[in-house]
Amino acid sequence: MTSHDPITYEVSTSLQLNEIAATTAQVTLHPDESHPVDITVTGPCPACDGETLHIEPVEFVRGAVAGGELDMEIICACAFPHENAPESKPGCGRSWQLTIEWDGE
Repeated sequence: MTSHDPITYEVSTSLQLNEIAATTAQVTLHPDESHPVDITVTGPCPACDGETLHIEPVEFVRGAVAGGELDMEIICACAFPHENAPESKPGCGRSWQLTIEWDGE
């Protein structure tokens, strides 16, 4: 379990969050790295440090082909409370971008 910074909920993004997430995110391609059906991203939110999970189905994403790359937007989905968060929204509201690449061979 990671630590957590109880920051106020805010829908925002920044290049700094992208850079932090690029070094801390754990990416898994299922069932394998050659022909992924979905992509799982886990790790700490780069804003609040709460553990988050995101699953992206490759088969439903336009432009995702065998041997390629996919730009993904990840939104914090930690289970920690954040002041001013809507009841139906998990996480701190921050989002970041990751580019996922696979070889397709």
